[in-house]
Amino acid sequence: MTEPVSSSVRGVARRLPRVTWCDLFEYRARRVPARVCLVADEVSWTFHELDLWGERLAQALRNAGAAPGTVVACAMTRSVRAVLGVLATAKAGAVHLAIDPALPAARVDTILADARPAVVLTDAVSLADRADVVLSTEDWMTELAGHTGHRSPSDVAGPAYLIYTSGSTGSPKGVLVGHRSLVNLYGELAARVFPASRGRQRVAHGLPLVFDASWNPLSWLAGGHELHLVPDPVRTDPGSYVDFVREHRLSVVEAVPAQMSALLEAGLLDGPARPRMLLMGGEAIGQDLWSHLRGAADVTAVNLYGPTECTVFTTSCDLGERATPSIGRPIGNTTAQVVDEELRPVPVGEPGELLISGSCLALGYFGRPELTADRFVTAGERRYRTGDRCRLAADGHLEWLGRLDDQVKIRGHRVEPGEVEQALLASPGVRQAAVRVEGAEPRLVAYVVLDTGTVARLRERLRAVLPSYLLPSAMIPLDAMPLGPTGKIDRAALAPPVPVRRAVVLTSTQKLVAAAFRVQLEIPAVDADSDFFDLGGHSLSAAALAARLRALGVPCSLRDVLLRRTVARLAELVPTTEKGVTP
Repeated sequence: MTEPVSSSVRGVARRLPRVTWCDLFEYRARRVPARVCLVADEVSWTFHELDLWGERLAQALRNAGAAPGTVVACAMTRSVRAVLGVLATAKAGAVHLAIDPALPAARVDTILADARPAVVLTDAVSLADRADVVLSTEDWMTELAGHTGHRSPSDVAGPAYLIYTSGSTGSPKGVLVGHRSLVNLYGELAARVFPASRGRQRVAHGLPLVFDASWNPLSWLAGGHELHLVPDPVRTDPGSYVDFVREHRLSVVEAVPAQMSALLEAGLLDGPARPRMLLMGGEAIGQDLWSHLRGAADVTAVNLYGPTECTVFTTSCDLGERATPSIGRPIGNTTAQVVDEELRPVPVGEPGELLISGSCLALGYFGRPELTADRFVTAGERRYRTGDRCRLAADGHLEWLGRLDDQVKIRGHRVEPGEVEQALLASPGVRQAAVRVEGAEPRLVAYVVLDTGTVARLRERLRAVLPSYLLPSAMIPLDAMPLGPTGKIDRAALAPPVPVRRAVVLTSTQKLVAAAFRVQLEIPAVDADSDFFDLGGHSLSAAALAARLRALGVPCSLRDVLLRRTVARLAELVPTTEKGVTP
């Protein structure tokens, strides 16, 4: 690592082999064909088996129209078939596009219309009518058994995958990432992370399959390690996730900081059977979590930072290197620079916008050359404008100070409030809309002026067109928007949401649950009919609520919160005696 000059710091120079991720996997399959590389749904798969079935699926994709450079949209459930979809797409020389089958149909339609895939692959019944290749959950091996063929050549300088993120204009935008960037990511993990974990590891894959960070565990797979695909019901429940880690003796766990905190509270590091490496990324780490992990014995914790446009992560920091949060230093073949508004370097210690250059950069935005030219500036060398406000400390570590725009990370998802505003304004009966990010734990709050309709109907409309992480936690109806001197909406004058207090007397059991709601959601008041999810709850906070209620003596599971939802329904679980509430 070179010493920082001015506000620029460079990662180590590393030779990039002219290969693809698929080449790396196939090399491993030839060397250790009988070694277990994946465990999914309690079934173990060797490198040879995964390679064989990947090639059979690749031939099915070729027969359906997949060719080198074309897009294959994979809308797969969380199973071995999802991993095979990634491998088969690569073997066909095509570009992988992951789509969450649980997305609203309108969202799927928008992505497919923009990506124009040559082939749509799915194992989800809900998407079977729009797919070219459909695998059943029970007989998929029989369906693929007759397919044989040879791998299509891949352009090592071409695209590897396409991923869609929130867009401020109202539609998601596709980021196209190349093979060389993906191999550079693998090289960083192989050089700095794999060795630190001491030998072959058992790695948890608990990340959403549509996250670009999903390529981290897939890189562990290509590196010869054993990947365990954490089932959906397990990965969303911290207690069940911790049990899974112990049962499978997993040594590496990666999660967004909010989920990692929940896992720690559930006992992730308690006892001898615990992971030895924790990787975190997707959102900022607070000082409490940072200090907690720094003090954990025999655990290596690493903070990973990087925009989607820079291939998963571009800087990293071992928490043991620093007492305060940092996004660290650049990975290999990568340069980070802090600049002013004119893109001129600022002095060390001064804040500015973070620019990234090097082998990590994506190829650009799919079908959007103007946006690519705007964000990937080419004065001198090609650099990506992250929009993140950072500073380079005297010790050569980068510190993240926030955003220069309205973009925010919510549970690891990149969110543009403007996209939510556009969805609101496109809804019937909405005259004006403004969306802000509020609260210590970032959440979206929408303010609307309605001509017709109700907030409840507007919520239902949004659920039909937006993924769950883009849904506002609160929706506040106003008679009129506050305006500034220029006539534009004065966002600073928008009042924080104040829950309506109803004249309802809570029972003793409801009071206990209502208090847990208020603490978990950081809101001043709820009533018996208050719905946890309408108030801004999500799967992670639901798991935390269940744990909070269990600590109070209430036998409550994550499933109970998901099904019961309201104070009144959850209060039915509170044990009582003739004298009142047991807890």
